[in-house]
Amino acid sequence: MLSTTSEYALRMMILLTEANGAPTTCAKLSQGGRVPQQYASKVLNQLRRGGMAKGQRGRYGGFVIGCDSSSTTLLDVVNVIEPLQRITQCPLGRSEHSEKLCPLHSQIDAAIASLESSLGQLTLRQLVDQADDLPLCRTEPIVSAVTISGKAD
Repeated sequence: MLSTTSEYALRMMILLTEANGAPTTCAKLSQGGRVPQQYASKVLNQLRRGGMAKGQRGRYGGFVIGCDSSSTTLLDVVNVIEPLQRITQCPLGRSEHSEKLCPLHSQIDAAIASLESSLGQLTLRQLVDQADDLPLCRTEPIVSAVTISGKAD
């Protein structure tokens, strides 16, 4: 029900949330989110166009979160990439189902509604903050504390 592109976008938005405003390169996001780098670049551009991420050029450039992670839900991210499609009429075009969905499509629509509700109730910041471990099952953060001189804090 959730496209691969949407999941990749969610992974990278979680990483940007964890970075707390520190620019993170596409390569680091790709590696941290286990997203093929060329695919990551395309997804990041979609997120940028949707206002979810911002790109910064230069030596210390990369991507930063472009939205408020405390109010941006997982559903908001999915909707920028590929909104969930509810079933409002019979996908088969059957006239006898014009008033009401058949039991199969009704059940599928209910599952989509449940996913939509679940994703809409959790913000990026909540997901990062509630995680007992790192949200993406990584063993170490992708962004380390670095000063402008390049020395670790």
